[in-house]
Amino acid sequence: MDRISNLPKEVIRRIVSFLSAKEAVFTSILSKKWQNLFTIIPKLQFDDTDEIQGSFSDFVDGVISLPSSTRVNKFYLRCRDRVDPAQYDLINRCLCDVLKRGILDLKLDIGIGRHYYLPFEFFTCKTVVKVELEGRYAAGFSYGKGFVVDVLPENAFLPALDTLTLSVIQFNDLRGCAFKKLLSACPVLKELTIFGMRWQRPKWSGKLCIPTLQRLIIQDFHPSQFTRVTLDTPSLTYFECSDAMPDEYSIVNLDFLVEAKLHLMFTDGQYQYYIPYDGSVTTTNLIKGLGNVEIMEILFQNTFVALYYFREAIPVFENLYHLTIRCDDEEDCMAFLPYLLKKSPNLETLVIDGQLHYNEEQPEFVCNCLLGYSFLLSCPIKVLQITDYRGTIGEVDQLKHFIEKLSCLKLVKLHSCDRSDVDKQHLMIPKASSKCKIKVTFSS
Repeated sequence: MDRISNLPKEVIRRIVSFLSAKEAVFTSILSKKWQNLFTIIPKLQFDDTDEIQGSFSDFVDGVISLPSSTRVNKFYLRCRDRVDPAQYDLINRCLCDVLKRGILDLKLDIGIGRHYYLPFEFFTCKTVVKVELEGRYAAGFSYGKGFVVDVLPENAFLPALDTLTLSVIQFNDLRGCAFKKLLSACPVLKELTIFGMRWQRPKWSGKLCIPTLQRLIIQDFHPSQFTRVTLDTPSLTYFECSDAMPDEYSIVNLDFLVEAKLHLMFTDGQYQYYIPYDGSVTTTNLIKGLGNVEIMEILFQNTFVALYYFREAIPVFENLYHLTIRCDDEEDCMAFLPYLLKKSPNLETLVIDGQLHYNEEQPEFVCNCLLGYSFLLSCPIKVLQITDYRGTIGEVDQLKHFIEKLSCLKLVKLHSCDRSDVDKQHLMIPKASSKCKIKVTFSS
């Protein structure tokens, strides 16, 4: 008698969870005792970078050959190389079989050259909770042209889906708005991630109205294709946006937002159109809508410029206690900072993720963008953190202004890649607060 068969069923189930679909089928055929252990397979995965796994057609044969009673919790399909269109039917055969097995978690990461359409059965799956669709770029074909969502069935309904990721997907709105119909089919959607969207004959109105949504991540969404965007997401607690700004935010409902991460960009046309700012541009509705956030991260020079340009629209951040500013280099001008800090009466932690800003050509002078640092005198900041401190003359001079003026400061955290960058004299800077301590950490 083999030793494995004598192990507890829980242990055997753990072992078979690592088998490929084909191996699982062979095992269930060879051992009748093991057949009942295949009532639930925790995860089925095909990755074409795994040479041991064999061909995709063998994998599909293995999946389809599983007993009809077998449930599958997770199904991951990863094809990094360009998939031959002749295999699209094979992919959909596999998907249709898995979708009938009570699937909970589905991930497709496919390199597609020509248009690939999901089977209608996907849009009516009653069990799937989490879906990730990634149309990977295929060499020799246009970016984002392969993975297509076009026509949805009339009965499209994903009642259990609460997490949806759309990466490099093209929506062809030839028969109505496919994007709107997809979202309407998800009544309990809580998390939505959108990256690298492409639009063909777009009919989307620009309205994102999802009352159940709690997390929204937008990257390379191309809202500039739409003159007006509406964010009606009253339950949203986390919002991350890295994209060009549309001409107008008509409605922004972010009343329960807790955390925001922003990388906003102007288009060339917007730079010309918006100057001078007269307070009437509704793009500022997004900035005004962030007023309730507790944690905020502001990324890179493009966002700095946008916030400075719309500085009069910056709301009072009554709840903001943690602010992170991510910089590319010391030349990134933070002209927006005085206006934002003046509107943050309860800010406790300021993190500068990068180098402290200073003028490299005239390091001894205070940059005009920071208004002589006088705004720091009334700041309640208790913790100041700089993640890439290099100890240059300019940085030391600018750091002095922060330490000498922040009267509530209790801790300064400096991180340097090299011990030789930080001189002990830097720790002897006079402080506005007698309770302030300086802590230095190193990568090496």
